[in-house]
Amino acid sequence: MPRHVSAAARARRALLFDSVAAVVLAALALSLAAGLGVIGFFGLPLLIVLLLWIGIERLVRLRRPPRP
Repeated sequence: MPRHVSAAARARRALLFDSVAAVVLAALALSLAAGLGVIGFFGLPLLIVLLLWIGIERLVRLRRPPRP
């Protein structure tokens, strides 16, 4: 590696490193966001159905007369 690197070359290398880091972070963020969206799309309706089911079972259990 050369010892005497001009300021312009150092700035270009820094810009290249920052650009590559930004692309990697953007790809990671998009993949996580897409994954969370899919999980939310299927998970939220499932959660609502399960909570309704539990609520209905409790209401039925409360309205039933106690067993002797």
